[in-house]
Amino acid sequence: MIKNLFFNWEEVVKKCIDLTYEYLKENPKTWTEKKKQITRENISYKIQQFLFKDDFRIKPPGTIPDELVADMLEEICGMDSRLRTSQQKAYNQQKQIEMKMGFLLELYVLSNSFEFGWVQTGDCIRGVDMLKKTEDGSWFELQIKNSNNTTNSSSAGFIKGKAIIWHRRNAMQGNDNWNYFPDENVKKKISENGFKKFLINHFSIE
Repeated sequence: MIKNLFFNWEEVVKKCIDLTYEYLKENPKTWTEKKKQITRENISYKIQQFLFKDDFRIKPPGTIPDELVADMLEEICGMDSRLRTSQQKAYNQQKQIEMKMGFLLELYVLSNSFEFGWVQTGDCIRGVDMLKKTEDGSWFELQIKNSNNTTNSSSAGFIKGKAIIWHRRNAMQGNDNWNYFPDENVKKKISENGFKKFLINHFSIE
């Protein structure tokens, strides 16, 4: 995946590893692998596992739908029984897309923010998806969420107040938050339409 986003992908991976390692040496309690030491090798493994994911196929259902659920939707909610099969298929596809969107959102942001100093931490730091080291040597920590009613892997054991949390969309109001991204340079390059094109370019159906 990362190779398709950056011509200098090796430099990108190296910087992600370097800054994450530097941050964890200063903040060891945020390390997500309590049974492993904070080493460059361990950090490199996790970050590369994250960045080199490349399977974004929407696959056929691996399980049989619960027909009783469909019965209730038709009896209680008035759904058309003639559309049962297509609705079950659509629901399965919807869940697959939702599960992969959060990861792709982080890569979309990285592809538009690396030039401004941002790196991906690859699930190495609790509550932090992306990092930037500022000119004064302090850290700008960011947690990215697809919606304000969802969680992501970095949220486990999250220390409130440690990082800025940015949501792509507000689930209650239905509006997006691209204009509120907490970096002025990056904000000019990202948008809902841009993310939509990014998703279309990376999703495929099996």
